[in-house]
Amino acid sequence: MKRKALILPVIAAGAALLGAPSALARRVERVDSLALACQSQMLGAIDVPVDGATVSGYVQVIGFALDGSLLSNIDVFVDGTDEANRVTAAGGANINLPRPDVLQFFPQYGGTAGKNPGYQASFKASLFSNGSHTVYVRATDVNGCSYFLTPRAIKVDNARNQPPFGAVSLPFPDSGVSANGVLKVAGWALDDRKVDHVDVYVDGLIERQAVTGIYRADVAAEYPDNPQAMVSGFVLNIDSSRYANGVHTVTVKAVDDQGQQGLLGSRRVQIFNNAPDLAPFGEVEFPLLNASWFGNCFPVPPGGPSGSTDIIDPRYLMFVSGWAMDTSVALERGGVAHVSVEMDGVVLKDSRINCHREFLLSNALIDCYGYYRPDIEVLYPGFQQAPNVGFQFFIDVGYLITQRGFKEGAHMLQIKALDKEDSSSLLKEVPIVMECATGNLDPPPIGSIDAPTNYKFIGGVFPVVGWALDLDLVAKVRILIDGVPQIDAVRGVDYADYGYASPDIATQYPNYPQRNTARFRFFLDTTQISNSEHDLLIEVTDTRANVRSAGTRRFIVDNNTLVR
Repeated sequence: MKRKALILPVIAAGAALLGAPSALARRVERVDSLALACQSQMLGAIDVPVDGATVSGYVQVIGFALDGSLLSNIDVFVDGTDEANRVTAAGGANINLPRPDVLQFFPQYGGTAGKNPGYQASFKASLFSNGSHTVYVRATDVNGCSYFLTPRAIKVDNARNQPPFGAVSLPFPDSGVSANGVLKVAGWALDDRKVDHVDVYVDGLIERQAVTGIYRADVAAEYPDNPQAMVSGFVLNIDSSRYANGVHTVTVKAVDDQGQQGLLGSRRVQIFNNAPDLAPFGEVEFPLLNASWFGNCFPVPPGGPSGSTDIIDPRYLMFVSGWAMDTSVALERGGVAHVSVEMDGVVLKDSRINCHREFLLSNALIDCYGYYRPDIEVLYPGFQQAPNVGFQFFIDVGYLITQRGFKEGAHMLQIKALDKEDSSSLLKEVPIVMECATGNLDPPPIGSIDAPTNYKFIGGVFPVVGWALDLDLVAKVRILIDGVPQIDAVRGVDYADYGYASPDIATQYPNYPQRNTARFRFFLDTTQISNSEHDLLIEVTDTRANVRSAGTRRFIVDNNTLVR
């Protein structure tokens, strides 16, 4: 969701409205009876480009249109208002974007359907000759009323190298650092050629380069002509405990492949870190919500064949995995010391006590914290505990049911991280269902979703990627959103494309027949579902026609545009 700092253009627009309403926007004359139902005029403006601007590369067209009704379309035209002059693709610009600066000057529209009047579009300057041109914007609301906003004169100069452009989404202006001490800097950057890298500065000194290539479907909607727009996002997580408490300035600049630099934005942030209050943080990546856990429930001697007292059948092991770290390392004797797994408030395993080598698993090191996670170091560079921040626990459900007194059915997992000062954080609560595979002779499937991650904002056509296994062989994987089966936006079928290579899964689940080809891909059209929080469920059908859930992941759709 975008918030534009365009106060000055709005002030100018407000002044123009008070002085000469016709200069702000004019209504398209209609000849049918609908014209009688339309307002006399629409409040609106083209904020970018400014009148007389010299442009090159990708020309941003940003502004607002406000008449109390929801916007249906914003179309951009160059050098005329005929259909042949339209430069926006089918469906028009990205619309219904929040503009709190506009509502500050026109508060009477705050409670109307059109309370989000912003729009944003773009076109390529190279499609037009060098020299003077005119940009027109036509706004259409859901009532069918159309208006042309006051046009803007521009000058195209295709010989100029356009500097990179974009926006800083996080941190918010005049905000504070999050409670765990992590300062997240995120946004997007584009160029008419190629963005080489994005630099993040704190108080004028380079911090480091951000991670680029982050999926941004919202930017792709605004720049459909730019193939890099879909992966134009960047992110950098900074350990703010390395900076003194107080106000700091974060500046972000992008550099293109010709060395030209573009300022993306600057933010003032308040850092206030009190070491004892900096609790551990992290992510539980597996299992999924509402996953089915199963095990061998045949009676065995106490301690089982391993003698380790917690594994009775290594073929049926469930896993809890993720990562955790702490920012208090730099301020005191901090850092995550151990991770624990509880079920319904009862401790199952603690890495400080249970970490060991298991001879039933080829002497693998299990139930530990501190596994190597270079992927986390990429996202959290400069954090002292990275990259050895992973954890993984091996859980034998048969042991829990036959020897620990747990019953089949629904349970709640709690995964906690504790630092060296014994500050504890609940990383996640995960509802699961336990059952004996030997009882119903239908071991449930297991699986995970790699993308989207937990509570990720997604939009457009998003590639859902994950994996699924079943001891009876996977025949089909379907994707359900809030219980409704989805149709693949590319293939036009209601099941995922299954069978992609999965060597990492084969290592972890050596007893499953499809372990080497367990990954799937499904193109989800998020424009067919509402802009809100949703549950994505993996449904697996095995070769015996048993249909079971492999778990659920929660995500958020944010298309910032009216679904047509």
